[in-house]
Parts: sequence; C-alpha cells; structure tokens
Amino acid sequence: MNYFLLFIIGLATYVGLFYYRYFTRQSPLPGPIPLPIIGNVLQYTGDAGKFVEALRLIYGDIFEFYLGTRRVVCVCRSEMAGKLLNSPLRVHSNDGLDEYGMSNKGILLNSDYDNWSTHRRFLQKTIATPQSSKETVEFTQTLFQEMEKLWKRVDSNDGDVKEIDFTGWLSRFTFENTLFLMTKLRAHALTNYYNAINPQNKVVEPEGTIPKSHSYIEIFKTAFEGAHFFLLTPKLLRNSPGMRETRNRLLSNKTWASTNLLKIIEERRTQIVKSNEKIDSNDLLTKFLTANEKISDDDIRATIMDLLLGGTLTTASTLSAIVYYLGHNPKVQKRMVQELDDVLGSDRDSNITIDQ
Repeated sequence: MNYFLLFIIGLATYVGLFYYRYFTRQSPLPGPIPLPIIGNVLQYTGDAGKFVEALRLIYGDIFEFYLGTRRVVCVCRSEMAGKLLNSPLRVHSNDGLDEYGMSNKGILLNSDYDNWSTHRRFLQKTIATPQSSKETVEFTQTLFQEMEKLWKRVDSNDGDVKEIDFTGWLSRFTFENTLFLMTKLRAHALTNYYNAINPQNKVVEPEGTIPKSHSYIEIFKTAFEGAHFFLLTPKLLRNSPGMRETRNRLLSNKTWASTNLLKIIEERRTQIVKSNEKIDSNDLLTKFLTANEKISDDDIRATIMDLLLGGTLTTASTLSAIVYYLGHNPKVQKRMVQELDDVLGSDRDSNITIDQ
C-alpha cells in the first residue's frame, strides 16, 4: 500500500511540475494544451500535413505543440520561415531520431551541421555539373523507353487494354533512376516488377548489380513510417508493450537496408582499390570513396539512403499526383500537350537534349 501511495504522490508531483513548467514557459505561443509524457500525440491523425493545417486554422500562422515532453514551434509564414532556414542549426537533436540513426548522419535530418555541410558539398559538386545534367536527361529517357516497352507487353499479352498500377511502376522507375545517377549501378527494377506481375509471360532479366530491388522499395516505404514513428513517439511509449513490436520491426527493416547498402559501398571500394587505372566516373559514390578527406562507409551509406528515400517515393508520389490532376482536368492537359509540342516538337519518339 505504501508503494502505491508513493506512486500516486510521485505521479501527482510530476503532473503538477509538468503543468507548472508549461504555464510558466518562456515566450508562450498559442497551441493545444499537452498531456504529460505524451504531449499532443493523441491528436495526431497520422497525416502530418492535415495535422499542421488543422492547428493553423485554429491557432494562426505561428503556434506550438508538444511531441512527448518536447516543445515544437510551427511557423507557417514564409517570410519568417526563410530567416529560420538560414540558421546553421537546421535540425534539433531528437532522442527518437538518435535511436533510428538519422540525427547525425546523411542529409535529410542531420543535426550535425559540419557533417551535413560536408555531404551537401559533395552532392552539389556531383549534380551541379553539365556532365551530370546530360547523363540525367539521357538516362531518364532510356529508362522511360524501357518502361514503355514493358507497358506495351502488358497490353499485347492477350490483346486487351489493361489497367496498370501507375504508382507501382513509377516507384520502380524513380528508384532505378536515382540509384544509377548516384552510383552508376543498375537494379533492373522495372523488369523485375514486370516479371512479378506477369509470371506467365516473363522477359529475360538482365544480370542486375542490385538484387532484390523490390525489397528496397518496400523497405523505403517503411523508412518514412519509421522516421515518423521515432520522431513523434516519446521513448516511454516506443518501449511500451503495445508499441515495442512496431519499434523492433522498423529498426529491423532499416538494418536490412543499411546492411545491403554497405555491401554495395564495400564492393565499389574494393573495385577502386584493385583497379590499376583511374576510375572515370562522376557519380556521388565514387566521389565519396576517392575523396582526399576520409569519410566512413556508414556516413556514405546514410547519404545514399537519404537520396534514395527522397528520390524514390516522394518523386513517384509527386508524378502520380500530377498525372491524376491532368487526367481530371482535360483543359489543363490539352494546354500542357500544346506547350510540349511547341517546345519539343510533335515527334513523340524524338530524344530530348539538355539544350532544349
């Protein structure tokens, strides 16, 4: 009974101290009142955009909410956001992102400014060159032509026009494109996907340098879920019986992706070391491995993974949304086709050059 009484007293003290600190905090802003330990997590519906927009409509362009016991200030005015984004401190530390391994590596959520700046510099040197732009335009066209041929095979199997899962195809397209531009490696994700959905009429798969491309895409989907989960869920809840399984699953998936990307990096490093000639490649992976300053394989892995995450699913989702919008707005679609004809000409099979 004494232990129970001590627990009640301790809990009441914690709650009282929490709300004392909340109501006496510096520079208070409007926002929903948080609960102890979990903050405003219960009000979060799973869609970050809708959550922030709902709060903006209630509390205005500047408001605050709590992720666990951590205060988060949300700025929805561009003129103020610009000043904040110019600050060297891009991302504050977060114990959830620390556990997920995204808070001090890579580009997306790296709070170590010096580390982030180094990787950003390498990325700029890689993509901000005429050669890189030319390769991007050329390979994107080559890859689209491969996808178009596979689409035609889908229709020609029995002569009927078939529906296709556009987002499924685009996620493979963007994964293959981003991977090649960053590493010069082929995964043949489009061919693998075609064979997976057409097991009775498979095509010969080229010998890919990246096996199990479908697994990467599925893992990347859970990586966004993982970043969300570890960013928003307090440590106490992450380790509770109801959520521990989710935590372990997300960590296991990220470990799989990290392990396989490290294998790719190690193989390229071995290739460079054993090569008697200079490696003539402008891709990001080779630049990292041949740089004068020592960069660990895990740091390289984190940056490559961030770029694959951003280049695969977000790009595919954006393109899918654009196609959906055009399909439901014939006038806009007609205007876009007209503009493409004016700029590129009416020959749909002509190659686009960087000069266009």
